[in-house]
Amino acid sequence: MVREERPPKQHLPSLIAVCVVALLLAATVAGPVAAAPRLFVSGASKEVDTILAGESVNVTATVKNTGSSGGAMSVEYVANGTTKATERVAVDSGSSAKRTRALTFNTPGTYQITVKGPERSAGRLQVKKATAMTRRQDATSRQTEVRGGAVPTAKPYEVEMPGAMNRTFAVQTWTVNASQRSFTQNVTEYTDPTDADITVPDNDDASVFGMVTVGSSAGVQPSSMQFVLNRSNLQSAGIDASAVRVYHRVNGSWQAAETSVVEERSDQVVYEADTAGASAYAIGKIEPAFSITRTSVVSEQAPEGQRVVVEATVSNDGSIEGTYDAQMRVDDEVVNQTAVTVPADTEQTVTLSTVVTTPGTFQIGFNDVNAGEIQVTESQVQTDGNGGAEPETEPTGTEPAVQTEPAVDGDSGLGPLPATVMGISTMLVIGGLLGALLLFGVVIALLRRGGSRNDSGFEL
Repeated sequence: MVREERPPKQHLPSLIAVCVVALLLAATVAGPVAAAPRLFVSGASKEVDTILAGESVNVTATVKNTGSSGGAMSVEYVANGTTKATERVAVDSGSSAKRTRALTFNTPGTYQITVKGPERSAGRLQVKKATAMTRRQDATSRQTEVRGGAVPTAKPYEVEMPGAMNRTFAVQTWTVNASQRSFTQNVTEYTDPTDADITVPDNDDASVFGMVTVGSSAGVQPSSMQFVLNRSNLQSAGIDASAVRVYHRVNGSWQAAETSVVEERSDQVVYEADTAGASAYAIGKIEPAFSITRTSVVSEQAPEGQRVVVEATVSNDGSIEGTYDAQMRVDDEVVNQTAVTVPADTEQTVTLSTVVTTPGTFQIGFNDVNAGEIQVTESQVQTDGNGGAEPETEPTGTEPAVQTEPAVDGDSGLGPLPATVMGISTMLVIGGLLGALLLFGVVIALLRRGGSRNDSGFEL
């Protein structure tokens, strides 16, 4: 029979003491662990959703501490997976703290912004070359603020303008050359051109549907624009869509810029136009207003016949310079022509000539104006075996003419004095006739004097 051995009773107090000590040690160790801080990023946000290249956006991180003691942690500000900034944030126990950092973006694009520990999204950020925002709008005008960033490129900035509802004319895109610097422009559209602080052509030769004015920053110039125009405007004015142009002021006169149709819609036409080098633009159709104010006709001897010269003053009373096609007519047949550019509100003198090789009476015209009548005699022209030739129909150039009074319809007069008579100078012939008449008068006077007395001794 085996006897079970038991520990002596005197050891029990020792075992109890060991257990108590172990429990006390465990409590001592567990106390500091329970009091440790617990920090994490609880939220993230950004100030705006769109900025310009070269600008900054403020990103805010919220750090929370749920522990029973204060502590600190590192916070990362990340854009598209790349850390752009880091900072250390201290937070008391049971509280939270917010920190804001300005993040700068130099390259246009779309960025996902997050704040780490753990990761919290602040949303998407659009970084653009330029932006446009409507600042003022009423029934007849709209002002848009165009802002551009410092983009490292030499290419023009194209800006999408805000949508415009129920407007007969509106700019859709605005393009500028910014020379890699930030800028601000105010682009104002006028559907009623008279509201613009600019003298707008309003005569019978102009149909203006809208105006655009722009205030440019230094070194920033407009390059081009796209705009829409309602077809109802064109139909009311009786103007074809392809005839619309953008005009800008140059030295007090309106000049047409290169304009093209890029899209035709059922109720609108979309145009694109060059806007370089100006700050005010008129949209529509502007034409010169030509008139003939003075004419004169002279003829002079030429080796091959009689040269006839017509001179006329062409006046342009319109608001835009234009090219005038001038024609010289002999009995309604065009014998010479030229083209002359006449600026707005000015006049130009035009001279055309032709050589007449056939005698007769001819009506000389300048375009549709009767400039006068000339008579050409047989002695003033050189004839051939066939009795002469018709007026030349090929242009013979122009040369200065002596100014004379215009001929009056129905009163042709005696015509110009011939330069020669039978090949002899007209002045010599007239001088000879006057001399002969004077000599004849002297002879008659002597005869009468001699007849008053009888020196022969005979009576008569």
